[in-house]
Amino acid sequence: MSNTSWQKMSLAYIEAYRKASGSDHPKMFEAEFDDALVHQAHWKNPRWAGCKLTGRKINEYHGTDPFIDQINTSSNDYLAQFIPSSSTETVWGGDITYGLNPVINKETTAIYIANTVVGGAENPKRYATLEGHSYVGINKILVVNKEDKTVKVIDRETEPYDSFHRFITQDFPTGTNLNIKVLDEAIQSDLEAGSYSVRMNKGWLLSTFKYFDYKLNHFTGSSVAPFSASAQTHPRPLELFDKSDMEDGGVDSNGAPNSVSFNSIVALDTPRLSFRFGIKTNDPAGLFTPPPNNGAPVVPLTDSLGVDSVMVERDFSPNYTNATIETNKFTKLYYTGSNTFPSLNTGYQGAFFSASRFIINDTLNFLNKNFATTELHLTINKGTLDFASGFNDERSMGTFEVDKGYGSLGEVALNDESSCADGTGGSGLDSFDAVGNPGGFMGHNTPRHPILQLKGTPPFTPIGAPPTTTRDNFVLFDRATDSGGVKLGHTRRVYWNGNENPRVLNYSGSAAYELSFLDKDHTLIVNIDKPTELFEGIGTKGIALIPEHLHGTIKKNIEYYLKEAGVIDNATTLQA
Repeated sequence: MSNTSWQKMSLAYIEAYRKASGSDHPKMFEAEFDDALVHQAHWKNPRWAGCKLTGRKINEYHGTDPFIDQINTSSNDYLAQFIPSSSTETVWGGDITYGLNPVINKETTAIYIANTVVGGAENPKRYATLEGHSYVGINKILVVNKEDKTVKVIDRETEPYDSFHRFITQDFPTGTNLNIKVLDEAIQSDLEAGSYSVRMNKGWLLSTFKYFDYKLNHFTGSSVAPFSASAQTHPRPLELFDKSDMEDGGVDSNGAPNSVSFNSIVALDTPRLSFRFGIKTNDPAGLFTPPPNNGAPVVPLTDSLGVDSVMVERDFSPNYTNATIETNKFTKLYYTGSNTFPSLNTGYQGAFFSASRFIINDTLNFLNKNFATTELHLTINKGTLDFASGFNDERSMGTFEVDKGYGSLGEVALNDESSCADGTGGSGLDSFDAVGNPGGFMGHNTPRHPILQLKGTPPFTPIGAPPTTTRDNFVLFDRATDSGGVKLGHTRRVYWNGNENPRVLNYSGSAAYELSFLDKDHTLIVNIDKPTELFEGIGTKGIALIPEHLHGTIKKNIEYYLKEAGVIDNATTLQA
């Protein structure tokens, strides 16, 4: 048995012979074969390489973005892939398909019936306010058999929740379009075909915390002896930002970290999208600002005698005296306090810190413990801002899902000092804050950061690259037995901010925001302005929701199939 050796050869030349007529000698013919042919798609794909089509979305064709230079760039370098267009954005290189056709067409055969439409501003005590939108509750699904033209009716009352809801999420993913038909002919409406999209498909947003009466801190002082504090106004206290970088305290002369680690105590270094609901930028008493690259420690705000050496005022903005808490099925599980806030914004027990404790201590910690089954959402300016133009999803109604905390997956860091600074409960200076409220410097489990971390990767973040800005940020914190405060520079990209003047950066009108829990249900949030488009309601028969990718034959015969299902009485003749 011999060993056999195989070698790969490229065929480039062929010699062919034919015996000439009347001759005993063969005549040689030459034939050239270009082996480059075997590398071309039309040759190799059907033989061994295979044929591959790639599309960005089902039912849609997406061509090459105009940003890409198709003349001087090989198609292999951009087709069927995302290409960087800047430091923060990418563009699609184009589908690989035939002509301008989608790679995959997936059409549904289901028509949906909704019997509930609640305007986004119709019931603000119960639902999150979403101006220009409506909550649409689905109660039936009509599944059409194209072959025998029959209709199967699936009722939400008899179908398991998961299977019924699966129909909805498959046919109405967020961002897709739909048409709406009022079924009662006696009901007048002003609906526009092709102008509606699904902003959310998971259920109702139950109002939890409202801050609609925007104002800065207007506190002007206290008559409580011996203190008299004049609170400052801190503009732009509300912000939506990412790419956050907060300076730390540097290192000492030996290159070692300072005795106080700002990165672990107060720093906000994260690329994540975040929302700031309050700020303090300065204080007339003079705050400790860490010098660059030296070892100066944070100066305690109480000296060894227990006397306040620095009288820091609790004058954070904005003013939360008119904010409200709404009771719902979720807040009943963790909160039993008042639904309104004190008339004074400043101090331990003032409106700002009371609101902060409800948001961070109570609500965010409840979210932490129930994260697998519960969702908390932030809505900015009553749903009127579009942070992702053209995508038509949650971001297009200024809504973002809240994550478990800020900067970590653990529970929210709190300042836990709860007693007077000297522990005596006496009447000394250290027993009161700057406006006469009892307690330590921070005390009463106040949040370390008035900031929420928002959930999501780039598909769930605002579109665009906003300006980067740096601003002073003052942080109160407890460390060991001392209470402290430090002012640090905070650099970040700001998508939106709150101020009293309109058109500051990217918002119009008075700033507002709302927190809401998701109550899972067969309910869509759609950009229907009920007061102007469904001004007579929906009558007794409800409305039909027609998915964007409903089969063409069914779409042409909507009324026929609605009649077959017993939804309407009269219908046009079945069309081919």
